[in-house]
Amino acid sequence: MSGVRITIVDNNLYMWENPTMKVQTIDTKRRLVLPGAKPGECYAVREAGPGHYELAMVIPAPKKSKPKRAEIDDLLTTAALTPRMNWEQLRTLTREP
Repeated sequence: MSGVRITIVDNNLYMWENPTMKVQTIDTKRRLVLPGAKPGECYAVREAGPGHYELAMVIPAPKKSKPKRAEIDDLLTTAALTPRMNWEQLRTLTREP
């Protein structure tokens, strides 16, 4: 093997593929701090296997605007259980002569 030279840079090649992992500790109230999470965010937790958990961010539905007074009045007048006659007509129909 003339002219071929092999140089070993590192005998511990497996060390290059070992990423640094941050370890979080659960407190007494069973809370965990997620890096990058913002206050008020909500996560669903599912046990994927023994000792393995999956987190999924829950995105809240957009808030509905509060209905206006006129919209409520329209709904009440068109509701199925709203009486279609006034009290005097009801009184004459339900009272014995």
